[in-house]
Amino acid sequence: MIPDDRRIYHEPWLDERTRRRPVGAGHGIDVASQRADELDERCLAFLDARFVHMPAMRPSALDLACGQGGQALRMAAAGARVTAVDLLDQGATLQRAAAGLTLWQPPLFVRADFRSLPETLPGAPYDVMVCQRAIHYVRYDEAVTAMRTWLRYLKPGGRIFLSASGLTSELGRGYPHWGQPVAERWARLAPAMADRHDMRQPVCLYEAMDLVTLLHAAGFGIAEVFRSPFGNVKAVAFV
Repeated sequence: MIPDDRRIYHEPWLDERTRRRPVGAGHGIDVASQRADELDERCLAFLDARFVHMPAMRPSALDLACGQGGQALRMAAAGARVTAVDLLDQGATLQRAAAGLTLWQPPLFVRADFRSLPETLPGAPYDVMVCQRAIHYVRYDEAVTAMRTWLRYLKPGGRIFLSASGLTSELGRGYPHWGQPVAERWARLAPAMADRHDMRQPVCLYEAMDLVTLLHAAGFGIAEVFRSPFGNVKAVAFV
C-alpha cells in the first residue's frame, strides 16, 4: 500500500508575482515551479507504481538541473527520497518551499554540474532520474558523455525522464543552426525568442529522433518518446 503520510502536493508559493519566474543565468523560465507537465506526471505515476510493487521500501529519485525544485518537491510529496542537483545554488529556495509542506523527508540539495556529478550522491542508486529542460544547454557530445556517467546512478528497472527544447517548437524560429546535424547545433536563439523565454545561453535544439540517438549513444533503452504540444521533445528511458 502507498504510505499514509503521503500528501497531495499543490504549489503553494504560486501567485501572479511568481508566474514565469526565471531559473537564473539565462537558463529559461522555471516551468516546473508552475506546473507538472506530461513527463512530470509520468514520473509521479511511475513512483506510485514502485510503491505498489515494493511497499516496504521508499523509492529514491534524483532531479538533475532541479531549478527551484518544483518536481523535486512533488516527488518528495509522493513519498520518495529525493536528491536535487543544480549548477546554481538553489538550496535556500528549495528549503523555503519545502518548509510549508508536510513531507516525510524534504529533498536534499547538492550543488553540482550534471556533466561532472560527484562519485556518490545521497540515495543513489535511484528508481527515478529526472532531467527536464536542461540537456539542450550543453553541446551534443557533452550530453552523450554526461549521460553515460548517469547510467551508474539508475537502478535496474528504474526510469529516466528526459526532455529537450524542440527544433520544431517556436524556439526554432530564426535559430541559426536549424539546418545543421544535431552534433553540430550550438547557437543562441533568435533575439525575440531569447527575450520571450529568457534563454540567453547557446543551445542545441532537438528533434524526436535526435533524442533517440542521444539516449542510444549514452547506453539507455527507450520506453517512450513524444513531443509536447509546444513542440519540445520528451522521453522515458531505462538501463
